[in-house]
Amino acid sequence: MTLTAIEHPIKMYIRRDLGITVEQFGKLAGIPQSTLATWIKRDRRVEKLPIDFYSALSTVRKQKIEIVYGELLEWQQRYDRYKQESLQAIAEEQPLFSLAAEEGRTIYRCYRTRQIESQLLEPARRLRKAIDQLNAQSFIQVMIEIYGTVAEPMPTWIAKSFNKSELKEIGQAFYNELLMKG
Repeated sequence: MTLTAIEHPIKMYIRRDLGITVEQFGKLAGIPQSTLATWIKRDRRVEKLPIDFYSALSTVRKQKIEIVYGELLEWQQRYDRYKQESLQAIAEEQPLFSLAAEEGRTIYRCYRTRQIESQLLEPARRLRKAIDQLNAQSFIQVMIEIYGTVAEPMPTWIAKSFNKSELKEIGQAFYNELLMKG
């Protein structure tokens, strides 16, 4: 199953419906590009954006604010559906436990190749704590540190939000590989 890539609704609306870049829109609307980038990076939902943003879009689009808001909501629905389908596609390809175990082995090999396995000890301890407490935020923070140390990109499926049972499954599989190899 191939999915057409859908990005955050702000990007999609500005690029596709307005036909300009996010940077150009920021200049036209008087909204700092950094503000737009933060909303996108934090995956802020359309429903939670300030009214000034909708007003600026409607001015640039030369449409009523209700129409612009409706179009943005359509992009939000498409984006939500895309994210869900992406997760399902990954899950259908290979169970999360297997993916996480494979990823754990890969990361351990990166550390071993650089001869810095000892630098995994402290992050692994914090990873175990995050898994035991089912703390998704701490889990992601430690994973970012682990990947950052060896300058490897963290797979997007790890960074996606998941429920507590998936956190336990992914975390345990990844941790087991670090532990068994280390």
